Amino acid sequence: MEPMQGIWLALLFGLAVAWTALASRLFAMLREDHSATYTALESPSLLRNNTMRNSWLSLKFLLTGAYRELGDARVTRLGDFMRVFFVAYVALLIGPILWMLVA
Repeated sequence: MEPMQGIWLALLFGLAVAWTALASRLFAMLREDHSATYTALESPSLLRNNTMRNSWLSLKFLLTGAYRELGDARVTRLGDFMRVFFVAYVALLIGPILWMLVA
């Protein structure tokens, strides 16, 4: 393995761990303060109830900005940050792969 590949993989792993922590915080905020939305997302969690469907619903909730409709400044700040974080993660994941294919 090339040294840069190791750094890239370590960075992706660290970002995945950070994403897990962010998602856990978002789910807790929704469960505690916005139970109707939490239920509409099919009560997502990281371990107990982690299905393709509620993962998709949660990602859609973030990427469409639906969290802003809750009118909760804390959820909005976290959601805005998670949207940027997600785009950056996908770019870091796909960018080097595309670069290797083209180069």
